[in-house]
Amino acid sequence: MAALFAAGGIPMFFIVAFGLIALVAAVLFAIRPDARKVEAVKSLSIATVLSVFAGVASDLAAVGYTVPHHPEWSRSPNVGLIVLEGFAESMSPAIFGFSMLSVVWMIMAVGHRRLRPQLAE
Repeated sequence: MAALFAAGGIPMFFIVAFGLIALVAAVLFAIRPDARKVEAVKSLSIATVLSVFAGVASDLAAVGYTVPHHPEWSRSPNVGLIVLEGFAESMSPAIFGFSMLSVVWMIMAVGHRRLRPQLAE
């Protein structure tokens, strides 16, 4: 987990911040279901998704900038493997962020399940 976080770089802090706030909001919704709370979780999830995209883009840009600026890497017969490793590390924000959002929305499903009986009353 620490390696995944480190590979993602600075954008991971935003993903964790928005993701944790969304997670707390989802737990609060599951504990006390209220349809008015759903929009907040949706908005926090969108902020997390946008942070994921920004993180992946900035990590890919870092790979695209760094590899050509290291002549020993760009002239290496293994340049493809170097770029491939950079690409793999660039996926860290997506892996981390989307996993976090999966948990958020699984918790939201519990809240929605608990909300339905209240609506029927």
